[in-house]
Amino acid sequence: MRLLPTFFAVSLLLNVSVPASGHADEIGMATGYPPYQFNQDGEPVGFDVDVTKAVFNHLQKEFNLHQYDWDNVVSLLRYGELDIAIGMESTSVRQTYFDFSQPYYHRLATLFVLDQDSSPESVRKLVGKRISGDRHSILEQHLKELGLHNAIRIQQADSKKESMAQLAVGEVEAVIMPEQVGLYLAKEMGIGVRILWQPEIRVPVSFAVKAGNTKLLEQINRALKHLEETGAMDKVRQRWNIQHWIITPNGL
Repeated sequence: MRLLPTFFAVSLLLNVSVPASGHADEIGMATGYPPYQFNQDGEPVGFDVDVTKAVFNHLQKEFNLHQYDWDNVVSLLRYGELDIAIGMESTSVRQTYFDFSQPYYHRLATLFVLDQDSSPESVRKLVGKRISGDRHSILEQHLKELGLHNAIRIQQADSKKESMAQLAVGEVEAVIMPEQVGLYLAKEMGIGVRILWQPEIRVPVSFAVKAGNTKLLEQINRALKHLEETGAMDKVRQRWNIQHWIITPNGL
């Protein structure tokens, strides 16, 4: 399968084989997104990676993992150069381009600042300031609802680790990332942070495929259902200390 040359130069291709034959699905994952997706000693690791291995082991299918910055993962999936993106938050904007599996966990969107007296004490204190966050994130949508999106400059970094590093040296005033990612990186990098804002929004996270790829989506959902029913998914969650929220129609 041909990958766009612009992106291929920065990819890390990892072949993961299971007892199967035929087409190997091309899967995109992010760099620097612990504990969900990251690289350790040249190997892809994280909760999403372990779930992917479990899904494809059940399906007896082969797959290749490619690591890019997240914006490139989204672009490559949209234009058909990848078959799947793992660990994608299902937002209304993204649902225009992709179909999503049933969620296999939920993240808590969080806005972090440095834990120091000079840091902003409210979201409105960020007006005119720069923050780092993903395009089309749930928290970005929430800023729009508050009428603050155009007043706060949101920029992207290649990874959440880079975002945290930018926060540490004052290149940005705040960072948007899931709570567990922020706490993990802050501890790893020795950076004191505090939560400035955390709306009670449990963000569903799924496998994403290009819109219309119903066959692949059905296979993934079948495997996820099996993993949930057998308790295998809970074992993976426990391994990475991932909380499993049961989301009802009322959001609780």
